[in-house]
Amino acid sequence: MHSSLVGLRISQTEDLKTAYTDVVSMGYCRYAFVGSDLFQHSDTPKLTDEKIEAILPAIRSDQIHSDAGDSIAGNFVGYVSSWIDCDAPDAALRTASEKCLLKELNWAAHLALRVVCISLRRLTNPNLARILTSFTITEYAPVRIWISVPMSLLEDFPDGGEEGEDPRESSPWHWWTQLVILAGDTSESFGLLLELGADLPSESVIRRWLSEPVSCLSLSTDIFLLNSKGYPVLSGPHQSLNSQIIVHGECKHERGLTVFQQYINWLWKTANENKTPYEKHSRGLEDQLQEPLQPLQDNLSSTTYGVFEMDSYKYTAYEEAIYMALLDRRKNPGSVFFTSEDFPPLTDAPMRTNGAYTTDKQVIFILGAGRGPFVAASLQASERSGCPVRIYVVEKNPNALLTLRHRLETEWKDRDVHLVPGDMRWLSTDLEKADIFVSELLGSFGDNELSPECLDGAQHLLKDNGISIPSSYTSYIAPLQSLRIHQEAACHRDICSANTRVQKPLETPYVVRLQNFQLLDDPKAAFTFTHPRKDSPISGLTGDNSRFTTLTFTASQDAMLHGFAGYFDAVLFGKIDLSTHPHHHSPNMFSWFPLVFPLETSVPVRTGEQIVLHLWRCVSTRHVWYEWALTAPVTTKVHNAAGSAYKIGL
Repeated sequence: MHSSLVGLRISQTEDLKTAYTDVVSMGYCRYAFVGSDLFQHSDTPKLTDEKIEAILPAIRSDQIHSDAGDSIAGNFVGYVSSWIDCDAPDAALRTASEKCLLKELNWAAHLALRVVCISLRRLTNPNLARILTSFTITEYAPVRIWISVPMSLLEDFPDGGEEGEDPRESSPWHWWTQLVILAGDTSESFGLLLELGADLPSESVIRRWLSEPVSCLSLSTDIFLLNSKGYPVLSGPHQSLNSQIIVHGECKHERGLTVFQQYINWLWKTANENKTPYEKHSRGLEDQLQEPLQPLQDNLSSTTYGVFEMDSYKYTAYEEAIYMALLDRRKNPGSVFFTSEDFPPLTDAPMRTNGAYTTDKQVIFILGAGRGPFVAASLQASERSGCPVRIYVVEKNPNALLTLRHRLETEWKDRDVHLVPGDMRWLSTDLEKADIFVSELLGSFGDNELSPECLDGAQHLLKDNGISIPSSYTSYIAPLQSLRIHQEAACHRDICSANTRVQKPLETPYVVRLQNFQLLDDPKAAFTFTHPRKDSPISGLTGDNSRFTTLTFTASQDAMLHGFAGYFDAVLFGKIDLSTHPHHHSPNMFSWFPLVFPLETSVPVRTGEQIVLHLWRCVSTRHVWYEWALTAPVTTKVHNAAGSAYKIGL
């Protein structure tokens, strides 16, 4: 990727090589790309076939290599002639536009340009959609098409618009959305070029645009302000729009257009330096679909463990929760401390033991210990609280066990730490019972990595008055607009096979670091699980962890509903919690990204319209899976019925 994120718009050039040489010679070599007209301007758009044939490209030469022999086609964005209007009411103009558009698109493909830009001018563009779709399907060399629209018209502002007028006619977002719907799957080749004015629309309009695949922002030199030193700068709201930028218009600054490029790159550099840990650790993963982890079926890699262990906030919160739990237990000695009669001898237990066996220690089980970070947190909490502990380290991953054995023989050599290989659900009843369970089995949706099933399976080894960390967790879900996510999921149809868990990509939940998205309403609580479970088999009750809920949302504005985003809140102990809820996300925590439940078909919603979601958590003897459906504003199929698209193995 080019180090610069700034492009320069020029009017016309006879050949790419000359334009490239001119830009470099003027000191603009740091521009990432140059935008230029593909064909000469026409003063007579109503053209006969003969005149159309006679029109020559503005870029006449197809010599697309620099003097050094490098291809420079990728440095150019070709602009389609502004007079072209394939949906014009005038039949002659419409016909001429169709022919000229195809001529320009084919010339751009011949030049091997990567991007062609065309402007939208109205709401209804079926003819343009048909031509772009046909071109995209039949063209061998892929060409990305930037659709240029203003971010807003005057009517987008609160006081704009005429009475009785369809508001969509004056809303460029509706123009774009209708074109995407008309183009179907080929809209994956579309990107947005947003034209920004001096005044920006409301925050809600901006958020909606940023849920679309914005490729570039178009800024006129006229909207830049001059600072005290006479250099061009952008207003605060404009600075917050973080995207690739193309600059156009007359340059009146004595230092030339380079000052604009330098300033915008400085903005980018500053923004990157000020990124949060969440943003830094998720760089490169934005809007990428990831299959959720299945730790019960799969053994996590060292790399995966390493990423999780970098999340200092999570481990600090856990240490504090363990510390507070130990203090709580010490305040109630009558219900906490035990004697040797409280549990059987450990001589036959499948474990490696270190340290003296005493009767005044709190027993902690680390369930799913990984490489041991929660062991370290427990030992630290013990030292802080002055409460001695005995720790049982439970882990099934044979590779992680090697690391744990090494730590047991080295840094934990003189500590009362014991290794218990195996699945926590099938632990021997010969083990002494725990005062405290410590586990981190949470998924992006709270329960989607089967924490309820795992902790229920181990609960027979927790004392009746024992503590579980976490003590509860609640999943949250909200309606989501993100065209990019929908398109990414649709693309996954080509990679499904009998050897993959994902069989129906648009009915499969994905872990996603959401970037180009907006939530259409606040998240609502879905499912809550509490530990220790009061109706567990140990109490003679047989209820499972299946769940069902119906949630009603209200659309905050006109939008396209592409699915739902899932989050969670987890109470570790007392008031200590972890949260991915967007309104109170734990600061700087990056262990979890949202879980996205896509819809097979995008659903248009209007402002104030109700969105009714039905969500199931289904449980069988071998699997757990989610099913979901809408009954408003439209009725959809039940997604992932019977776990046919994706399920989680027990």
